[in-house]
Amino acid sequence: MTQSRAGLTLIEVLLAILILLVGLVGCLAALPTGIVSADSVVFQDVSNHLAHSKLAVFRRDCIDPGVDLATGSAYLSAQHEPAAAGEWRNFSKDFDGDNFHDIVRYQWCVEVQSVGNQDAALATNPGYQRPAHGTANLKRLYVVRVFIRAQGTSHETSYAQYMYSYEK
Repeated sequence: MTQSRAGLTLIEVLLAILILLVGLVGCLAALPTGIVSADSVVFQDVSNHLAHSKLAVFRRDCIDPGVDLATGSAYLSAQHEPAAAGEWRNFSKDFDGDNFHDIVRYQWCVEVQSVGNQDAALATNPGYQRPAHGTANLKRLYVVRVFIRAQGTSHETSYAQYMYSYEK
């Protein structure tokens, strides 16, 4: 008669270790993808906020996009950060430094495109509404696009908004 012994054989232990290692390697392989995805989400959130803040500054100042946002304009030179590389401008810590400790990692530039036939342009965009205030002094409709990029990376995105120029 054979005696049964309690415990695990060496083969069972090795098989359990092998299964555990496969699971750990799978989890570790997913980490870089998760880190890249998290970095991308943070960039999208920050760039969304920064672009909308820049567009709000332009609206607040009641600028004429065709004149004030042109390369080398007096408005851009006097009211915003100087160009760092080509058309790209660094954000200053004063812009939104309270919310982003690493705001200096980001750069911005602006592109303006005139919308020739305003009625046709608005007809293709039913969600857009003409401003109700002071429509008599509206001159021209523009698409203002703010580009945001993280320095030293390939991350870049843009946000566009319709803006009217006003007669002053």
